Amino acid sequence: MDASQTISQYWSHANRNLVAKIISEFHYEGAFEIGETSDSNLCAARIGNAQYHFQGRKQIWGSYRIDADSLVRVCEEQNKTAVEANLLLADLKLHLSMSDHRVAEHVEDMNATLYSDCLMMAENAKRTASDMCSMSLIEQQAAIAGHPKFAFNKGRRGWGVSDLEHYAPEFSGHFQLVWLAIRRTSLQVGIANNLNWNHDLVASMLSPSEMVLFENKLAADSLAPEDYLLIPVHPWQWENKLAMAYIKEISDKTLVYLGGAGKQVSPQLSIRTLSVIDDSSGIPAFDIKLPLTIMNTSCYRGIPSRYIQAGPYASSWIKQKCETDAELQQLGTQALEEPASAYLASTAYSQLQEAPYRFHELLGVIWRESAESKLEQGERAYLMALLFEMDSHGQPMVLELIKQSSLTATLWLEKLFTAVVVPYYHLLVKYGISLIAHGQNVTVVCRDGIPERILLKDFQGDMRLVQTDIPELDALPDIVKQVTTRLPEELIIHDLQTGHFVTVLRFLSPLLEKIEVTELEFYSVLARTIRQYQGRHPELASRYEALNLFKPQILKLGLNLSKFRHDTDNSSDRMLPDMDLYMDNPLYFSER
Repeated sequence: MDASQTISQYWSHANRNLVAKIISEFHYEGAFEIGETSDSNLCAARIGNAQYHFQGRKQIWGSYRIDADSLVRVCEEQNKTAVEANLLLADLKLHLSMSDHRVAEHVEDMNATLYSDCLMMAENAKRTASDMCSMSLIEQQAAIAGHPKFAFNKGRRGWGVSDLEHYAPEFSGHFQLVWLAIRRTSLQVGIANNLNWNHDLVASMLSPSEMVLFENKLAADSLAPEDYLLIPVHPWQWENKLAMAYIKEISDKTLVYLGGAGKQVSPQLSIRTLSVIDDSSGIPAFDIKLPLTIMNTSCYRGIPSRYIQAGPYASSWIKQKCETDAELQQLGTQALEEPASAYLASTAYSQLQEAPYRFHELLGVIWRESAESKLEQGERAYLMALLFEMDSHGQPMVLELIKQSSLTATLWLEKLFTAVVVPYYHLLVKYGISLIAHGQNVTVVCRDGIPERILLKDFQGDMRLVQTDIPELDALPDIVKQVTTRLPEELIIHDLQTGHFVTVLRFLSPLLEKIEVTELEFYSVLARTIRQYQGRHPELASRYEALNLFKPQILKLGLNLSKFRHDTDNSSDRMLPDMDLYMDNPLYFSER
């Protein structure tokens, strides 16, 4: 079946799912109210001049779980119309008083999301939840629908159909990287002391004959190979951005194009992080993160220079804590170290400091240890985002894992929260370090379906420090402290509360109602797990109060409305979430 046939077959289903998601998330962010009739499952929302009716249930966080098949759209004349995302977008335009100019940039994101959703539905129809449990990490990238909160989570603005088929994870494609030689003196470089850039990193991707070929190319151009580092770039980025943006650097031999070469790679969910898929020497040691100047979800997916030299120090420090801290040792927590990174500024754009940020994030690379390299015999690793995916029969993957574990649901949840939540919380209260624990960042290692430990990652940009000076931060290298954002306790706690509880657990907890675990019971297990941790560490009691997870109400962070109002193409800074509303905290009520 070709793409056009697949889109025709799944168009209505994909639109209904997207409309249900938009109504749920925009209501959650306070864009409009949802009213319930005397039949508590029958709901309605007025958006613009249209009325939407549906079956839905309010969840513990205040959002609605909507039956997409029940959706009905009624326009002003009381006529029922198709339930389609483009009509809802027009309704939102009117409801939010947005200009055509502002709405138009989201149409491309919407269409690209629907395109990929249709094709993913066709593939997922062939899979069961049991199949998902058997997937490798690389295979999982193609099965996950994307960010659960963003309405248009596969926008990839700037890519056409051919680009999606080559470079989007849901198409399971693979390709070679393009290689450049860049003069060492022009690069910002951060690298662990025990590594050699070309011999340890590049040699993990290129064969000896390819490396010799590149050295000969430089020598033939009267250039000394030892004066250059070999830098991989994404083929799309080279063709569409770098070949023009760095034309001056090409002209003066600061940058030399060498061509495509090396092992095949496949995109992860983040698109710019790539897994090596044909490592004949065994399990690949590294993943590679490269800039892609396309808008996806909230921002352009570049690599800023700010963290390049500090990154290896940050990940090494956290890795050391995982290996020496008694709590983290007991939990088995490991860090995926980011031992090397590099960045080249564009001469032309570096003169324009207030230019949109995407022009300052064009060419860089981060090498990260692969999750596969950390697995032992009999272990499987899962992205946390996979747990709330469902097969075509409506069976959530998380329930299949619980079934395979032979544990009770409550005991399985205790294992999950101990393996995942406790390490993030411990790093925050003990060391003042926060990592954003969204579903793509959290890799859960399981044995026989039982969560055992997590692999931490993403220390360049997704790491923050508590604003209060605490002695445990004294040993953190100054180069890391100088570039890492510091936040007061009442804000930094949201990297766990919003980044994980709201962005991951909010979508996971309703699924366990299928096996008669209520949401209140779900969060009671979470609360108990956190209290048990606190009981093990009474010396941190004052910090539990400052970093309080049990307040009756917590700040609600909104992403969709912020994106709709943000000038995503012309801003010199990344979008920030809306922080205007408060919501009830399930952890507080679970203890009442």
